[in-house]
Amino acid sequence: MMKLLKILFVLFLIVGCSRNQILEDLKIIESLGYDLEEDKIKGSASFHVHYDVPAGAPVKLLTAESETANGIFTTFTQQVQHPVAIGKTRTIIMGQPFANEGIKDLIDTLVRDPIVESNAKMAISKEEAAEVLNLSMKFPPYYLSDVIEQNITYGNTPKTNVHTVLNQFYGAGQDVYLPVLTIYESEKIMVDGLGIFKGDKLMMLLQDREAFLFKIIKDKNISGTYEFISKQKEKIFLKIMYGKRKISIKNTSQNPQVIIKLDLFALIKDYPKSLDLSKRKDVKQLSKKIEKELSTKIERLLEEFKDRQVDPVGFGDLIRSEKRDWTQDSFNNQYPNLEFEIETKVSFLQKGVEG
Repeated sequence: MMKLLKILFVLFLIVGCSRNQILEDLKIIESLGYDLEEDKIKGSASFHVHYDVPAGAPVKLLTAESETANGIFTTFTQQVQHPVAIGKTRTIIMGQPFANEGIKDLIDTLVRDPIVESNAKMAISKEEAAEVLNLSMKFPPYYLSDVIEQNITYGNTPKTNVHTVLNQFYGAGQDVYLPVLTIYESEKIMVDGLGIFKGDKLMMLLQDREAFLFKIIKDKNISGTYEFISKQKEKIFLKIMYGKRKISIKNTSQNPQVIIKLDLFALIKDYPKSLDLSKRKDVKQLSKKIEKELSTKIERLLEEFKDRQVDPVGFGDLIRSEKRDWTQDSFNNQYPNLEFEIETKVSFLQKGVEG
């Protein structure tokens, strides 16, 4: 028995050493970038700097050009001394011109040959994707995916990953949306709004404030921050901690009406000094002001979606679930006549604030 245990112990040691050796002999790609270079795709890949790079040596992206999104991996392999591992890739970044031209080739690649995990993040960059990836290599491993995930959890970015993108792209009655990244102060990377697609082409960009409005009517995680200046030039800043949302549709056969009810719970960071939030009257006045602002801006955003013929909220899919003879063409004809009714209720969470 003891002899058997010794043999098993030795085998575990051998397996452990073998696994470490394999990891050390791989070039693990953390992020992939796609840009347009004239009529070709310019691919780039970032990776974590390991022990084999001399101290002070410049670290460069892997870069390649190809006719197809999948073809860049062959050139990546030709540039390095270790095999290229794509399975741990957590972020796919597309330069804005690439997204404008169309992402169908990239999406089809992800379906035919699943090179990344379903929870990996996809995003658009205002600068070249290669520039964003190059800067990200100065930060800890998986920096880009962590930035996006943090904004999904605590900021104004709705939940998105490869899995949701594939569902939106191939599913009926909905359009793709992706977070937008940008470089600021030459050395930092931030999430800066949301990109909305029609089919496989980028159709419009939402600013961070609009991304917040979209998130609270689309996402299960109702949270984020919003600031605005009232008509009386009063500055108001609120942080939504959590909330409830209900979307219902009436009259699906002819001209559907969408009713969105929001019940939001918020912290107020800035508000008019003329108000005393220990007084019920002033609390009610402020909450009504915020409720009107949010309802008006949400309806305006939804009307803009209609004008651009994009449906990132997935109203088409909601109507499809209630209408047996639904088709995408019939919804496209209905969509311009869709009516919206937004009901917003805001409750304050601060101590001393009477709801």
